[in-house]
Amino acid sequence: MASSKDQPRRRPAWLPSPGILVGALVLAGLVVLVVREQSIWHQVDSVVTHFRITRLPWLALALGAEAASFVCYALVQRALLADGGAELSRLDMIKLAVAATGLTNLLPGGTAPASGWLVAQYRKRGIPMPLALWAVLAGGFAATVSVLTLTLLGAAIADLLPIWAAALCAVALAAGGVAVVAGFHQLRTLRAWTDRHHFGPFNRVLTEAGKRVGEASTFRAGSASGTRILALSLGNWGLDVACLITAFAVLGLPVPWRTVVFAYAVAQVAGSLAPVPGGIGFVEGGMVGAFALAGTPVGGAILATVVYRVITTLGVAGLGSLMLLHLSRQKRTRHARLSGKAKALTKQ
Repeated sequence: MASSKDQPRRRPAWLPSPGILVGALVLAGLVVLVVREQSIWHQVDSVVTHFRITRLPWLALALGAEAASFVCYALVQRALLADGGAELSRLDMIKLAVAATGLTNLLPGGTAPASGWLVAQYRKRGIPMPLALWAVLAGGFAATVSVLTLTLLGAAIADLLPIWAAALCAVALAAGGVAVVAGFHQLRTLRAWTDRHHFGPFNRVLTEAGKRVGEASTFRAGSASGTRILALSLGNWGLDVACLITAFAVLGLPVPWRTVVFAYAVAQVAGSLAPVPGGIGFVEGGMVGAFALAGTPVGGAILATVVYRVITTLGVAGLGSLMLLHLSRQKRTRHARLSGKAKALTKQ
């Protein structure tokens, strides 16, 4: 009989997950920094004292940029579905984009559950599973390439990376992207492989997963369509950068043009790795740290980051929640218009 010492210790039920604890520690560190750093309080006092009502249009511009980013995200997904033979209206796609983005900010590890929800919504509208899965996966791939491109561009602009090194990294990124796409299109062999093997109690699940992924890998976006999709994805993230830029303008602070793209991209990478809702703690810490690394005064960086996050996290989460409620109360859901190929998949 094994002794109690040999048994693994379980984490107490009341103790939050490690991801939440790390995020809380990052936020706590930022709070301590704000309290102890006198220059930050001087910056806060300067912003409050010299605030002018004439800066409010900048806030409207920030909200407009964030709204336009939703449209770009929706158009990315709409174009991917259209390449596979399914058509949804722009209005329906924007609603789904708002709700999915809201879910990303509401749930831990929000990208995964939001992607699953989006696939389920496509299925509800009559889109076959392989096409729904391909649209979400391809959209995620375009987003990853866009963020990495912004990271390289930002590092080069901030003089943190020599031009030759940035160019070399850009070539590597392009080659890696091509390799990933080529590899994905070969995944149709996964279905044949899973059909030949038995996985015990997991056989049914893995066989079905292999079938779906294999079918999804048969879809393709042409060169012209792929370029348009990548441009829309870059527009989605670029408009979010514009929201961060206008946060400085709202506060009457000078915009750190050389560092803003780099700080934004680092924050997005940090947030994508955080298993907490909206990347709370990780995004703020990554953004402020990147600004400081590139020479931006910490006080202004923290204030602008707070304004940006209020808009893009609290505001988006609230708007997304309202859209989720609206979609859940819809009595009728309009189905997508399907081409012959897409209709054939629904019958399989």
